[in-house]
Amino acid sequence: MKVKVQQGREEINSIGGISLIGGLLNSLKILKKVDSMRMNKVKTGKIKHSGILKTIAGLFGIGKNDYADVTPFHDDAFFRDCLQLSAVPSEETLRQRIDELARAQEIPRVIKFSNVEMLKKVSYFGTEKTAYSKYIPLDIDVSPLDNSGSNKEGVSWTYKNHDGYAPIFAYLGTHGYMLNCELRPGSQHSNKDALEFIRYSLDMIEELGIDLKTILVRLDSAHDCAKIIDELMKRGVAFIIKRNLRKELKEWWLSLARRVGESKSPREGKTVFTGEVSHIKVAGREDLAPVFATFEVTERTIDKHGQELLIPDVEVNTFWTTLPVEARTVIELYHNHGTSEQYHSELKSDLDFERLASSKFATNSLLLLLAMLAFNALRLLGQSALKMKEALPRKFKVQRRRLRSVIQDLIYIACKRTRHSGSIFLKLGRHCPWFDVFRQLHAMYC
Repeated sequence: MKVKVQQGREEINSIGGISLIGGLLNSLKILKKVDSMRMNKVKTGKIKHSGILKTIAGLFGIGKNDYADVTPFHDDAFFRDCLQLSAVPSEETLRQRIDELARAQEIPRVIKFSNVEMLKKVSYFGTEKTAYSKYIPLDIDVSPLDNSGSNKEGVSWTYKNHDGYAPIFAYLGTHGYMLNCELRPGSQHSNKDALEFIRYSLDMIEELGIDLKTILVRLDSAHDCAKIIDELMKRGVAFIIKRNLRKELKEWWLSLARRVGESKSPREGKTVFTGEVSHIKVAGREDLAPVFATFEVTERTIDKHGQELLIPDVEVNTFWTTLPVEARTVIELYHNHGTSEQYHSELKSDLDFERLASSKFATNSLLLLLAMLAFNALRLLGQSALKMKEALPRKFKVQRRRLRSVIQDLIYIACKRTRHSGSIFLKLGRHCPWFDVFRQLHAMYC
């Protein structure tokens, strides 16, 4: 049978889930405050400032990362109503207004606290369990964005050996909610201004009403800094920070590990020593309280291919920690810090946020903050959906869903928009497998 294609008059939309994104963004009372702010050199047009910000965040929420991506929605009443816009801005208006808003110093703070307001809707962030307690991890890390071949402001050579930016991120919980982020030039050292970033992130956690004593901060060796350790201890926060060996000899650690560590041989020719010591001072400072230095020293006399080594290969990993647990638990908890790489991947690939849209650093910094709102909105929808086990169309054996899966299942969902008796109705297909989940999410957040 030959299939014929016709265009009807019914209003059918392929991104029904934008109503869920819009519901979350529209509920942010702090974000609406930008409309009443007096900002120098920022013009107020037909579309409110909050409308411009929500338009960008809405585009990020459907995986779009370019000003031109707004053009198909210019006459889309559904997109406009879901984000509560007076009108959908054109590409040129969106670019101009975002550049103007990026120059206002008040905007980043408003967006960050709007993000905190959204995170207050999260009932469970996910914890790491030890023999004595549970901790909510706060993973802080730098992840470069590849913007090679561009002349954008702030783009420079990164430690990943490409031109780009080097933003720093803070993720809260094992489910990967983004608590804080900051765009940085590519050549900036990871630890520069990291102390201020950590302080601000901890302030946000207190704003969420979470006790800092339940937080476990995890940092890599770039942040092996006495000032950071001192600050975390003053705030009463547990932490695991990978040590920078600097000029310490691996042979010295091997000798120490043989004396005081526990040994384990997973295969012939390979011995792993684990343990902790408390006599080593942070940066040689006597004024700091004692901190455990946990170590994992691996000695290989035979490589993985069975070849005997003339000189043993020694690998040393050491960590500063305040956790009162055994060394293997500390090492395992730090290895879980690597999960934050998956969160970076979701931002870069799932939200298509690798190459930034503007040539101006301040504008790109603002776009990153708006991407954080979209990131958490999708994460919140995905995690909330996982709790609806009876309504889910299939069983999921995961604790967290990737943003790409959330976009495919809940955002790119076809619906028909109709008006009747002064109300707007969204009608999903008769055989839509996600209807029950969508309806419950809509009732929760819209």
